[in-house]
Amino acid sequence: MKEIQEILSLAIPQPAMSDQLQLAEEDSVSVPDCLDFTLQRFVYDKPLPVEDVAMVIYQPAKRGQAAAIELRYCVAGSKYCKNPSCTDQLCAEGKKEACSDRVPSVDLVTVRFQPAFIQSLQKGTTTFSLFENQTRKPFVKTIQPCTKSKAVLETMVHHDYEGMLKNIFLQSRALDLLLYSSDQFMQNDTDERYGCRFLTHLEDREKIEKARGVLLEQLDSPITIRDLARRVAMNECYLKKGFKAMYGTTIYDYFQKERMEKAKGLLYEKGMSVSEVAMLMGYSCISHFSTAFKKHTGLKPCELLLR
Repeated sequence: MKEIQEILSLAIPQPAMSDQLQLAEEDSVSVPDCLDFTLQRFVYDKPLPVEDVAMVIYQPAKRGQAAAIELRYCVAGSKYCKNPSCTDQLCAEGKKEACSDRVPSVDLVTVRFQPAFIQSLQKGTTTFSLFENQTRKPFVKTIQPCTKSKAVLETMVHHDYEGMLKNIFLQSRALDLLLYSSDQFMQNDTDERYGCRFLTHLEDREKIEKARGVLLEQLDSPITIRDLARRVAMNECYLKKGFKAMYGTTIYDYFQKERMEKAKGLLYEKGMSVSEVAMLMGYSCISHFSTAFKKHTGLKPCELLLR
């Protein structure tokens, strides 16, 4: 469940996203000596801004154990029907207007290649390794699924194979995904989201996410980095480096951005006065609030009220 929330937070960066998603379908397949495949399809009633995203998780070989590779994809779709009599053929062929029962969905596809299988792929390859520059350290990278990967994912969730043929089909498609994803990050056109080595551990990433949650919960009450580090039980230096690696900005800048966005909503949507908003945001001096607000929005609070 933690892994699901992790990739969903990248695809749908909204605080209440988990409350809006409903698990509609789940399928797990284990291909012996090869891979484990999982599909989880979520549907939602309210519009959600879903961004297609993929994660590549790599653990190097150690202590006689082969390397492990896991691919996770979160993609948006609108080709799946509630109608039990529909085979999704009309939807799969792109004739969306012919199907009145289709609903928007979020598909989570996980492919974990078993270590023995990765080892078999690398046999005899003395001059080249799949992760030539990464063989000695683990990593977690996020990439945008390419068009070819999306087409493969579509076939993996839309097929009629059963039994042994299903295993053969999923294995072949999974190898396509591995090929296309490796093409992306080996050409250095990837977003190496977790550049800090310690963030390859899920536990440390969860602490960073918890710190972000603390900031969002108390936008009206600034917290020092020292106190924030204590709240999440993490070293201050690791917290600062990890936060910037995961969210692309410093803790202070992130807090100020979210703080001013909330203030903007209170002014523009709620119609509150500048002094009321400044007080709610924890400012004892209105001029300090106005300066911070203009730095973020380019406008003074009073100018926003006039619009």
